[in-house]
Amino acid sequence: MISKQAQEFWALLKSYPKQIAMPLSQARVLVPNYRLAPEHPFPAAVDDAVHAYQWLLEHGDEPSKTIVAGDSAGGGIAISTAISLRDRHLPMCAGIVALSPWADLTCSGESMISRAAADIECTRAGLLEMAGWYMNGADSSQPLASPVFADFAGLPPLLCVVGGDEILLDDSIRLVRNAGIAGIDATLFIAAGMQHIFPIWAGSFPEAGRAIALVGDWVQRRTCNSGTGRVAVNSKY
Repeated sequence: MISKQAQEFWALLKSYPKQIAMPLSQARVLVPNYRLAPEHPFPAAVDDAVHAYQWLLEHGDEPSKTIVAGDSAGGGIAISTAISLRDRHLPMCAGIVALSPWADLTCSGESMISRAAADIECTRAGLLEMAGWYMNGADSSQPLASPVFADFAGLPPLLCVVGGDEILLDDSIRLVRNAGIAGIDATLFIAAGMQHIFPIWAGSFPEAGRAIALVGDWVQRRTCNSGTGRVAVNSKY
């Protein structure tokens, strides 16, 4: 993962193996701090994510053992990272995990309206304000910024986990639909009544724990034949 709060996020990640019955020795996690907007606008965060991935490869990690993951804005960056790997002709990771990804910086999804009253964390106005800081005048609909508009051909398997009461619900739906149309193995899990990045509450209520278990199973199935795995994680801005 890539996180603006690496130390805090690492504390959370250390609890994940307990939730997914995977010993810590079997999976290592890289949580780099990427540069933040508005001081460092798009595409700085994506470039930093790609550089972190290249660092893993330079230090002996194998693409077939590496999952790129992220939540919220980091979920969108995780997918954009894979797009960049493809476009730069770099070795592709084994898969992408996106928790409540913000993948449309134009905020054009239908759920922006239909889930507005139910979502207690995010608002369309707030997201558009942050998108403005991040894009710094650039076109927010370009695929590397808003991967819902990207060509998914050549990308690895994708897992999206999202709450049913999020205004970002439609981002996950469109990501998985577009990936499936492109012939990519894509899985969507919608947790009814759940809010933005609800899996971070694993250990506090069962729905979050079940989501983490689902992620763990998905990751294991894509890396279990490759030995020790590596998860590169992106968190939200």
